[in-house]
Amino acid sequence: MIYNKINVGVVGLGYLGKFHYQKYTANKYTKLAAVVDINDENIKELESDKVFKTNNYKDLIDIVDAVSIVTPTTTHYEIAKFFLENNINVLLEKPMTETIIQAKKLNAIAKKNKLVFQIGHLEQFNPAIMKLKLDSIQPQFIEVHRLCKYNPRANDVDVVLDLMIHDIDIVLSLVNQKIKRLSVSGKKILTKLTDIANVRIEFNNNIVANLTASRISTKNERKMRIFSKNSYYSIDFINNELKKLIKKKDNIFKTYSHRYKKSDSLNEEIKNFINTCRGKEISMTTGECGENALKVAKKITGALQKND
Repeated sequence: MIYNKINVGVVGLGYLGKFHYQKYTANKYTKLAAVVDINDENIKELESDKVFKTNNYKDLIDIVDAVSIVTPTTTHYEIAKFFLENNINVLLEKPMTETIIQAKKLNAIAKKNKLVFQIGHLEQFNPAIMKLKLDSIQPQFIEVHRLCKYNPRANDVDVVLDLMIHDIDIVLSLVNQKIKRLSVSGKKILTKLTDIANVRIEFNNNIVANLTASRISTKNERKMRIFSKNSYYSIDFINNELKKLIKKKDNIFKTYSHRYKKSDSLNEEIKNFINTCRGKEISMTTGECGENALKVAKKITGALQKND
């Protein structure tokens, strides 16, 4: 079958950008039309001669219909603003911007121009969390631990904007309530920014979420536990595993455990982005979702700075 392919570009060919490049190359609905990087060496590594290569993202006008922006956070606003103002759909890596004002402006432009504007919260595409949401649970308490081995490559933001923002995004998608109170603590360990942080989020209906994130660890661990009336859920994001304990009638308890097939969350995220551009799906991680997660993350980082 012949498809009308979407011309896409990748802005930023660092570690993560190269994966975006690979996913678009393999997607049957896309043509990888252009790549951008300020580093000539990153561009030279690409094998294809059919892809337009440049150091200036503004050269992509009239070449692409959609772009992935995989650059340092400090550059997100100006680059995304340029493409949205020129009617090009955008997949923007997290955190979406440096400030809330910038996030609001980008969402306003995307809405005005009726564009797809998606944020790279790829953990939403883990099969375990996708299956969990089908149960329509009502959390009362949420416990989250996210630990990552130290990587000197990605320290342009603190651990809240680097790692915890994934869990903030998921918690906000599970709890549709306003936040009543935040209690935070954190420390700088190996970098100039907070490397380990804990936050207790209390919502208006007395739901509590306790989140811990650390990028100083000897192992990777990403787990979430959700306590709801008559039920308990445990998610292991790394192993794509969902466990449930459900209280039935007459105090009978049922346990369920399922490990889903190894998945590629980034590929699923990009498929969702492209299919939304095609009008076949609805974005799972919209610009509004990114803005809401950023608002909470900024409140946490602000409180950490006051405590410093």
